Amino acid sequence: MIYDYPKALNPILQGDIFYPLPFHIIESLDKLNIISGEDFDSISWDDVNPEDITVAALPIKPVWGIVASQNCDTSRIPYITFFLIDTLQDISRLTLPDEKKTKNWVSLITQKSRLNANWFYLPKDDKIGFDKRMAVNFEEAFLIDREFLQRKKEKYRKGRLNEIAYQHYREKVSQYYRRYPYDEWYPLNKIEFDYYQKSYKNKGIQIDSFKWQDD
Repeated sequence: MIYDYPKALNPILQGDIFYPLPFHIIESLDKLNIISGEDFDSISWDDVNPEDITVAALPIKPVWGIVASQNCDTSRIPYITFFLIDTLQDISRLTLPDEKKTKNWVSLITQKSRLNANWFYLPKDDKIGFDKRMAVNFEEAFLIDREFLQRKKEKYRKGRLNEIAYQHYREKVSQYYRRYPYDEWYPLNKIEFDYYQKSYKNKGIQIDSFKWQDD
């Protein structure tokens, strides 16, 4: 498929895929389980002294991750940035077609992937360890100690994107951070806006008009 398998001596590069990596979860900043000696205290982040080193008990889950840091950084910075990888279903939130519906899958993989800037499709592949269709989630990034990964990359690095997939991945990362947020309905006239707003009201979403759409 679209994956390569670098040798252990090859450096860590953008597009390398690792598993398992620790992904820590802060469920609420209002209730942090702070460790003080042998005691736990549940307090708000507002009450933590910013001058102190705070130790907290946080849940950690093992996840797939793909290197987001650029190649010029992966050999020198203290922490490497990863994007979370999860199932296509969980990340895209799309209604996925039956696996036998080839036509529908072709449409989803080509068109939906192009239109959705916040995720990057990864096909199923037994060799790398994906038993389901997966996706990179650009909305969830986390840091991992670089020195540890350098020592343990033979164990935790499962593969990397091949050259074609890497170029696409790199461009999609750029597109994600280049996005210009705007309200797509601003050029609609009143009649067009009323129709547009109605379609979203049916979904329970409130769309606010611009002043020129109220006349």
